[in-house]
Amino acid sequence: MISLLVTLACAPKPVAVDARPSVDPTTQPILPASVAPVYATGHALPKDELVAQVALGFAWDESLSGAAASLALGDNALGIERAQYAAYRAGYPYPIRVVSTGSVPAGTHPDALVRTLHTVMQQTDRLGLARVRSDATDRWVALVSSPHGKLEPFAREQNIGADLSVRTDVPGTWMAVSPSGRIKSGPNPGTISLDEEGEWWVEVDGTERMVAAIPVYVGMPTPTGTVIDLPGAEFPGPVEAADEALLLVSDVREAFSMPRLRDDGTLETLAQYPLSLILSEAWDRAEGEARLQAAGFTGGPVGQVQCRGGTVAACVDSMLRSGRERAVLLNPGFRIGGAAAQVSTDGVTVVVNMAAE
Repeated sequence: MISLLVTLACAPKPVAVDARPSVDPTTQPILPASVAPVYATGHALPKDELVAQVALGFAWDESLSGAAASLALGDNALGIERAQYAAYRAGYPYPIRVVSTGSVPAGTHPDALVRTLHTVMQQTDRLGLARVRSDATDRWVALVSSPHGKLEPFAREQNIGADLSVRTDVPGTWMAVSPSGRIKSGPNPGTISLDEEGEWWVEVDGTERMVAAIPVYVGMPTPTGTVIDLPGAEFPGPVEAADEALLLVSDVREAFSMPRLRDDGTLETLAQYPLSLILSEAWDRAEGEARLQAAGFTGGPVGQVQCRGGTVAACVDSMLRSGRERAVLLNPGFRIGGAAAQVSTDGVTVVVNMAAE
């Protein structure tokens, strides 16, 4: 799935004398809730009159719009990754495909935004849309999601020892990764025994496509921020990017109470070949880990993870939002690591090797 960030060219402009605002510019926007305890979609109509006008003809979703409101209220740089975390907190469980943002004079119709939505939205897409007021300006944020199947609602926060029921309207499978990297899996519908405190990762797949990939917090509240500062900085070359990737991987492991990784020159060198395989679409994890063992790393577990992203931070964050990568990333047996990276105009590609000693 291709993700897209669109920044609209609709900066505030003087309102012409004969222009008429879409609504009374003194009327404050009405925002949907940006935090909700249950993963569920909402089909109510927008309470904000102007948002209702703009959303007419689109499938406006209340929980997705809560995520849009959260982003519009913030002052951080927008991106797909940050939007996805806002969606989790707002209770929206499906992947976000497009983020679009821009500003117009207070109370006026965001024409550029509407044109963008008509261009990017497909028939079955869901729309999250909200505006916030700042002085004489309305800042709009639109989120577009393309769900494939429907997940039955459940609470994002669960008690230790709870049995989480996973059901969708399509057949498929589920996989859950515990805070210590253990994998559980089964057919859908199914039940996940949440026997470990911390952040779990749950992926639900249909027969053809992923339905949802979401965090579940067991015995703890939902965090207000992300483990990695997003969207992150750009790096000029592969050496700096690789160093940052290994540092961020250690930050992630530390956040999950796992040992940080000491830099190992041999593992760094051994990351160059799998990087070339990823770039040529020929990488295989099992073969990569077998090469690490053949190179002498036989005293414990070995692991190889990879990612692509617009920045190193976004790249490493994508490992956390992939069940298979997360399970390797959080293996408690790793103590050393080495990374390789390629930096291009499209972003960065990273490989990280990990081993016990």
